[in-house]
Amino acid sequence: MNAFNGTMNDEQCFNHELSIGVDLDNQTYTELFRSTAKEILQITGAKTFLDCGGGVGAYTQAMLEHNVECTYVDLSKIHGEYVTRKITRNDNTTLQVFIKDFTTTKWKTFDLVASIEVMEHIEDDKLIPFLTNIKCKYFHFSSTPNKTDFDEAWGHINIKSENEWVALFEQCGFKLDRKMSLPTSWSLLFAK
Repeated sequence: MNAFNGTMNDEQCFNHELSIGVDLDNQTYTELFRSTAKEILQITGAKTFLDCGGGVGAYTQAMLEHNVECTYVDLSKIHGEYVTRKITRNDNTTLQVFIKDFTTTKWKTFDLVASIEVMEHIEDDKLIPFLTNIKCKYFHFSSTPNKTDFDEAWGHINIKSENEWVALFEQCGFKLDRKMSLPTSWSLLFAK
């Protein structure tokens, strides 16, 4: 089992991501998150950001480029080490990197929390307390609604429709602010 709850190990998951271009050296991928950060900051004006399950750190990197105080967390040691090694920041930015389960940690208050293509890997019994207790103004969320033959290996154990995710977030004290088109066509922005 890996940090994603799948049958591949963490190194296999990481190498698969790199093989499909999920990589800070892939300009197309990093530009997607630069566009995402620009759009989300125009809406939220966020100054503090928590990237839950931040993977290779593209969203964190993009937020740092806008001088946002960033906290990155991922359960995968390989991802955390990659982020520590690869992310660049200027003297005006703050970055904290944690390698741990974001659902079991008590976090400070953030302007913006994001979880992009992560929550389909986590059961509701862990998500509900996390979402209920997280203190933030906005939550940027994306989780694939599509089932594939690769789900078991990749650890997709909690795939829901958009309406099911909205209901879960509402149960935890959030309100759907708007649908977003970045970084995926099924992205949602919630307010709390």
